[in-house]
Amino acid sequence: MQVKLIVFDGECHICDSFVQFILNKDKENQFLFISLQSEAGEFIRRKYRVPDDIDSVLLIDGEKIFIKSDAALQVAKYISFPWRMLTAGKFLPYFIRDTLYDFVARNRHKWFEKKQSCRLPTAQERKQFAETIEDLEEKKPSE
Repeated sequence: MQVKLIVFDGECHICDSFVQFILNKDKENQFLFISLQSEAGEFIRRKYRVPDDIDSVLLIDGEKIFIKSDAALQVAKYISFPWRMLTAGKFLPYFIRDTLYDFVARNRHKWFEKKQSCRLPTAQERKQFAETIEDLEEKKPSE
């Protein structure tokens, strides 16, 4: 099984809630979580040429990169029923999905402020996070 990378805004309440949700639903530990603000996040941005103005959740699955609503819906594809059914949202045109996504993203810090702290992951959950390039190389099997 190939590990999928979820890159998220570590200062965002919504992103943190998304990560916590996936941690609870991902029984196969198929995701590795990386904060955009971490050393590993910067490395991923450079490696995949992610523009600096993108502060969206990213999913990297092999060499494919998904952003915004495509990333969230692609993640749903890998989690258990009934959440997998959210992939039906792909039937909506992406410009409608991403317009809604962008509206929430633009207002998220105003509505929820930036996170000052997060729930500390358990020892098992910590294995699913990469903060440094060394973490990333150690935790992500070779492709």
